[in-house]
Amino acid sequence: MAEAGSTQRGRGWRRVVPLNVRGDIVLGLVVVVLTLVGAAHVSPWLDEAATANIVSYPTWDMTQLWTASRWWFKGVDVALAPYYLVVHQWVRLVGISPLTLRLPSVIAAGVGTAVMAAVGRRLVGRRGQLAYATCYGLLPRTTAMAIEARPYALSSMFMAAALLFVVMARRKLAWWGWLLLVMSMVGAVAMQLYAAFPIAGLVVASWFFLKGRARWLVTIAAAFSAAILSPFLWLSYQQIGQSSWLADQKFSLANRFLVESWATSRVNAAPTVTDLTPGRVALAMAVIAGLLIVLVIVASRGRGLARLGIASIPLVLSVGTMWILALTSMPVFASRYLSSAAPFFAMVLAEAVLLARWRAAKVLVVLLAVGALVLYGFQQRPFSKSPIDDYGLMPSVVRQHGRAGDGYLVDPLDGLIGSYRAAIVTDPGAYKGMADLAAPERLPLDYPWAHDPPAVDLATLPNLPNRIWVGAWNQGGSLYGEQLAALGYHVGYSSVVLRRATPSSYGSVRSMGRGNEEPRIRAL
Repeated sequence: MAEAGSTQRGRGWRRVVPLNVRGDIVLGLVVVVLTLVGAAHVSPWLDEAATANIVSYPTWDMTQLWTASRWWFKGVDVALAPYYLVVHQWVRLVGISPLTLRLPSVIAAGVGTAVMAAVGRRLVGRRGQLAYATCYGLLPRTTAMAIEARPYALSSMFMAAALLFVVMARRKLAWWGWLLLVMSMVGAVAMQLYAAFPIAGLVVASWFFLKGRARWLVTIAAAFSAAILSPFLWLSYQQIGQSSWLADQKFSLANRFLVESWATSRVNAAPTVTDLTPGRVALAMAVIAGLLIVLVIVASRGRGLARLGIASIPLVLSVGTMWILALTSMPVFASRYLSSAAPFFAMVLAEAVLLARWRAAKVLVVLLAVGALVLYGFQQRPFSKSPIDDYGLMPSVVRQHGRAGDGYLVDPLDGLIGSYRAAIVTDPGAYKGMADLAAPERLPLDYPWAHDPPAVDLATLPNLPNRIWVGAWNQGGSLYGEQLAALGYHVGYSSVVLRRATPSSYGSVRSMGRGNEEPRIRAL
């Protein structure tokens, strides 16, 4: 009876996830659902605010930013131009909000998972389909980049597609397959420049994995892709100095390249005390993964390790190249720059899981799965990326309590980065029907992030609304709050985000009105 029940359950599972393309798609949809949760509620952070700001302008304005601006005569962010153009067209259809900005990344994570399932299915069969999809879909790097409006998930998806076409080349690959291989390589690098490193590793690996003419065709496809990308690569190289600030960050190269590159805890570059727990979980995962790989290599006595070795080549080349450059000439690499190598991290882990036939190895596999789920939970925190980037507070409060006819202001900052106006550009629909009192006309796109217009004297503005919302980083007195108080406004509603780790950097939103509202304060 028990054996019959187990057989029945197995058949039911095979019907849900069959060993074909439909099964691959089902596994990809699971990851889409899993990552949609965070995409809908996690607060946008600084780099996502740049995405929202840039893609909201016309194409000509974006082109001017990439080629020349008053801050950088060589332009800025041309390396991200292909991604911005894709998202620009997307938001023209669906509008701008944190969820719509992240949907391309969510979809890319799902597609990448389906593609990795296809890779595993072709290489191994049923167990490979499940192992490859699970290791990629639950890889902390995958779940993190899926909930960010940045290009990393798309680059990883294209890299997974390139891997699939190389695997398909073991048998005769039609002309359209080679064309799609070239397009996948171009797409991976266009979304993220440093995808060139794992692509080079994939070409090297193909000489061990393929036979005969197929090896040369993969090499030719990579060379053709490089030729197509050469103008883009040259333009991007001219602007490499814009990442020079990374050289001033204090970090461990080992942690950046061996831990956060794949087991990311999705914390800021300079984590605070509240970020130590996920960071320690990520470190523990890296240690466990290393132990698992060593154990299966030793226990297998060299048998069945071919795919594991082939998957390691792009990783060793990518990590090794970045590490050497960071030590010698270019200390400007962040862990997220290895996002395009995620399919190979996943493939190495999947092969280790498939080889884990001993009790100790299986225990390590379970611990890795638990660690991935724990980091997934940490990634769902409302402010998980950076403890001082809370661009979700103001739109959520205004959506709930604001109304058409209100006005809004943002206390200006002296610098170009960090303005709370990012809370406006990341969710402009929250302010529909309201007046931007400090910038009634849109500012030109001369910087990736929205920055503050010159401060205005509210006493000189005619017909001020009866209720005005003021957003600020609460680092001192409020310029506009003081002006409104002098004009007879009082606080009708106040909401603050308190941070035990960084109490000097919390955000606040308040409404000031001339009506009879009772003061209310909400702490988050």
